[in-house]
Amino acid sequence: MKVLVVGGTGFIGHHIVRELLAHEHDVTVLARTPSTNLPAAVTIHTGDLNDLSEGRLEAIVADHKGIVVASAAAVYAPRDADITMFFHNTNVAPVARLLAAGRRAHCDRAVILGSFYATLQREHPALRLAELSPYIASRIDQATHARDAAGPEISVAVLELPYVAGTTPGRQSPLEPLLHSMTIGNIGLLTYPGTTAVVTVTQAAQAALAALDRRADGNYPIVTTNLPWAGLLTRLASATGHAPKRVWRLHPRAVKLMIRMEDLRQRRRGLSIGFDPTQWSNLHTNAMVLNPDVARTELGINPDDLDLALSHAAPTSQATTELS
Repeated sequence: MKVLVVGGTGFIGHHIVRELLAHEHDVTVLARTPSTNLPAAVTIHTGDLNDLSEGRLEAIVADHKGIVVASAAAVYAPRDADITMFFHNTNVAPVARLLAAGRRAHCDRAVILGSFYATLQREHPALRLAELSPYIASRIDQATHARDAAGPEISVAVLELPYVAGTTPGRQSPLEPLLHSMTIGNIGLLTYPGTTAVVTVTQAAQAALAALDRRADGNYPIVTTNLPWAGLLTRLASATGHAPKRVWRLHPRAVKLMIRMEDLRQRRRGLSIGFDPTQWSNLHTNAMVLNPDVARTELGINPDDLDLALSHAAPTSQATTELS
């Protein structure tokens, strides 16, 4: 099968490309910047999906049976922008445009790397995640508009990913600096008091392959395990050779203060964060969990070793974890 991977040089996209090649698929990558980390068998196009002309987009999509959208979504918006419109134009409209081009090219299947915040919104509507956080709203709208653009001819599987553990050449993860910021010298580690879902990058790539091969159509939360933040950050720190002597769980009020300080820091840089600060702090002090049985039963994904994925995550220029 000939598959176009948009964002194929990214943190997860890199692994999807290799998984597809290992199963003898023909792979084309569209990436914003050139990469020296892709195998020679990959056909590479350089460009931004937002900026491609209709003619060039049609030419890139032509003759592909499958499409994978693995490009990273924007989490911050310029302060002077209409934040809702910015996230629509950045996270929603380009994917819908791509799937519309795929429909015209007679593509019949697509996979979108989505976010586990969409799962949490669906399972806990009382949290009002989409109402209060423009970023989360854009991730939900991304799937809706993509399906509208694809029509009934294209199956659309949205993989709703939490934090992703593993390594990718040349990519830094949001949780690597977080680990450093939560580390108190050689004494110990600060952690959020809640629980989070986490998935290995291997499972994320396997899920994308399975969804394509099965022509899956629906929303699929993908998770290796759910564990307390204290457990995740302790295991991550231990994997780097710096096991904490003590671990302090932050009080919810301290978590709220931290995110408000981060919001102010970004504002000084001319950016607005796409999360409601109070909502974000509430999420990280409670349970953000996913059901691991969905990926196993519906996509046939086998369990993976989280500790092995974390053990590869040394504090270098390579990535350790990524938020969807």
